[in-house]
Amino acid sequence: MDKEIKHIGTKRGKLLLFGGVYSNLQALERLITIAQEEGIAPENCICTGDITGYCAQPEETVQLFRKWGAISIAGNVELQLANDSEDCGCDFKEGSRCDDFSKMWFPYTKGHLSQTSLDWMKEIPEYITFDYGNKKVTVVHGNFGNTSEFIFTSNADQSKQQAFRETQSDIIVAGHCGLPFHQSIKEKLWLNPGVIGMPANDGTARVWYMIMDTHDDKVLYSHKSFDYDAGTAQKLMYANHLPEAYGDTLTSGIWDNMEILPEVEKMGQGIPIYFNQDQKNSQQIKTQKKMANTYYDPADLRKFGKITEWSEELGTKFFDYYGKVFEEGALSAREKSLIALAVSHVVKCPYCIDAYTKDGLQKGITKEEMMEAVHVGAAIESGATLVHGVQMMNKYNKLSM
Repeated sequence: MDKEIKHIGTKRGKLLLFGGVYSNLQALERLITIAQEEGIAPENCICTGDITGYCAQPEETVQLFRKWGAISIAGNVELQLANDSEDCGCDFKEGSRCDDFSKMWFPYTKGHLSQTSLDWMKEIPEYITFDYGNKKVTVVHGNFGNTSEFIFTSNADQSKQQAFRETQSDIIVAGHCGLPFHQSIKEKLWLNPGVIGMPANDGTARVWYMIMDTHDDKVLYSHKSFDYDAGTAQKLMYANHLPEAYGDTLTSGIWDNMEILPEVEKMGQGIPIYFNQDQKNSQQIKTQKKMANTYYDPADLRKFGKITEWSEELGTKFFDYYGKVFEEGALSAREKSLIALAVSHVVKCPYCIDAYTKDGLQKGITKEEMMEAVHVGAAIESGATLVHGVQMMNKYNKLSM
């Protein structure tokens, strides 16, 4: 199927990439100030879509975005609003918490947008391409051909490669998943700048964007984050009876649920994101460096997905297998989480213990159930040690005869 792509020519100079404004007027105001401070013109500021969404000021956000003059593609929210649909098109699982919450915020967003703003959304392209340095760049929301697809570091390798083939691009800039990352795939580059309307599930209220630049015919990029008046955005959500869980996320930095996340990304909940080139002076990083004085650095859990970099084929196969193991089957996802927690203690993996304690909480597992699972693991490990004592007794008896 042919897909309509708008080519916007050649871009020069520094670019600011971002996504997921989500009707968060306070975050957008701060980002515009950052762009001005960086000397980046509005036409070099590019959004991966979902200008409107969860938060309380959709019309004000659209008006400010248009006044600013930045470029955007249509996210699934804009596409659904432009088509006068009744749901957000986020591809949430029916009956999930995300699905239930969307039935609250999407009608609110739709009802608080002017006809002028809705008409404007009909003109936003679904994909754009441009030339930058000596590279071809394509901007998508979720993925090329599937605006609502959730693409993360650890998943959809074939889907990513297909997008590069179909667009004939060197670089794809994507959004939708809510987490910032960069990934090299067979000499191509997949960039997700993150979103500015909600934190990245890392236990901080910071939100994310990217700066792209060129030097000696090379395309350079860096992840950036900023703090803003999240408290005001939160209070407005409460006052307008929008999902309080999302309002809490604005200040806690913790997602209410991880229904859309692959297993690897779930492990990163509550661990501050750290890209080496950024935030060297932030308090979060000072704290993280202090924590890193131990042999096990909690931040390394976020690097789990990078094990594919030194063995792409085997790493990808492992993560495909890993994800399949934790799908619902003869055992429920809840039962598998408890098993994983018990095994984590037996193999003494602090990363796994952190990950499956959080996962258990998400699945409603009680602290009593968790501790019983740990005791089961301890009993089996102790029993395995003791039963090998028979080997010792046999050997002793044989040698002492």
